[in-house]
Amino acid sequence: MRALTRRRFVQTMASGSVFLARPGISQPAPPAPGRLRVRRDIYSLQSNGPEVAVLKAGISTMKSRPASDPTSWLFQANIHGTDDAVPDAASDVWNTCQHGSFFFLSWHRMYLYFFERILRASGGDDDFALPYWNYSVPAQRRIPAVFRTPADSSNPLFVMERRSSINNGQPVPDSATTTDESLGSINFASPAGSGLSFGGQVADGPSHFTGPHGRLESQPHDVIHVIVGGAGWMSDPNLAARDPIFWLHHCNIDRLWNRWLALGGGRVNPQNNNVWMENRFTFYDENGNKVQMSGADIVDSARQLAYRYDDEQPLGPATVARGGTEMAAMQEQAPTRVLASRSAAESAVALGATTATLALQPASTGALESTAIPGSGPLVLSFDDIAYRRPVGVYYEVYVNKPPDAPPDPTSPYYVGNLALFALGHARDGISGGKAMLDVTAALARQRQLGLWSGGEIRVDLVPQGAERTESTQQGPLATIGQVRLLGR
Repeated sequence: MRALTRRRFVQTMASGSVFLARPGISQPAPPAPGRLRVRRDIYSLQSNGPEVAVLKAGISTMKSRPASDPTSWLFQANIHGTDDAVPDAASDVWNTCQHGSFFFLSWHRMYLYFFERILRASGGDDDFALPYWNYSVPAQRRIPAVFRTPADSSNPLFVMERRSSINNGQPVPDSATTTDESLGSINFASPAGSGLSFGGQVADGPSHFTGPHGRLESQPHDVIHVIVGGAGWMSDPNLAARDPIFWLHHCNIDRLWNRWLALGGGRVNPQNNNVWMENRFTFYDENGNKVQMSGADIVDSARQLAYRYDDEQPLGPATVARGGTEMAAMQEQAPTRVLASRSAAESAVALGATTATLALQPASTGALESTAIPGSGPLVLSFDDIAYRRPVGVYYEVYVNKPPDAPPDPTSPYYVGNLALFALGHARDGISGGKAMLDVTAALARQRQLGLWSGGEIRVDLVPQGAERTESTQQGPLATIGQVRLLGR
């Protein structure tokens, strides 16, 4: 399948201002030979050091520019998403973030790359590289201090539109940061309709919001967004990039992509998929030029984009196209056979600031007798027809077959993962039809082995994390789930 053609650029007026971009589309200039910049852990940088000074200066300069300038803070944030009226000149650039498909990682890498170039030029330091926030380290689970102090307009890294407890220095919960399942995945992509892959489901072309999300996008990406954002910007994909911490969060997600590849064992990019490799996305560079990039341009971040992370070798082995495992994994069918579900007569599951409990009944007598036996295939907890009208600044720890008197514990055999409602649809429009998946194969197998479950009814608990007063006092549910099912092959 060949690449999709993006609409050509048309110069126009927007809100009385002329866009500063030069007409036409050019290809990005290649990185300077031998110039390999290093993205560093923000916790390794001094709060008054030169890197943080450039970060602050660059953001301040970008914020001082009018929104009609493609190198301004607001214009760049609107590329990810916006609720503002979209001028014709930005119609092929704004609201183009990719969520819920195998374009998620590649699009965001391109987005970071050009933003970093703009920020570098704006900060006046040609050696600058974006730092990342590695929240997987227990001692680094607080949002970096330079993003929350001083807590006023003199600090370009601080915004009020975050969860108040996070701005006050409370660490994100342990369960929000785990990467075990995503890094443990071997296949980059999964068949359409399946989130059982590192990078997401295959797609015929770009999609702003869709689902289910892949494993890395679901955890920790989505969860960090909502736990940091609360009722603020980071919980809303149409506002998230206005928060400076967004960029450090996504640098870490990009870093985890490289970490996943470095684990080997069959982990490869989908370089045998023409849609992923050839589809071109549009951005702006530091000179206000309109540029395009495709997956083929970004598979090797060191050689093609001239950056590496501080926990990587100076220049790793070249990334080459491979076949076999990845193609076979994408050709597998997604689990679709219903093994257990709620009664069709039951109303939608209401999610709020307290635990939601539901029961899944076997589809037929003996339907679950062989379930979770090694070799029986993947088992998926599928959440269908998810709907919400505003960003949900709460994520839910999901437990299967937890006894009613047992406390929620992510280290217990009942914990199967997290559900975070981020970028499944345009929240304020109340779009329904969102879909999420959790792989429960290993959890049910372990429960059977320990004698905790024998193949009957399945109890599901969704335990909210991060609910604050704004969520607790809201009238009505934060979200609803039309159906919950256990799927197999």
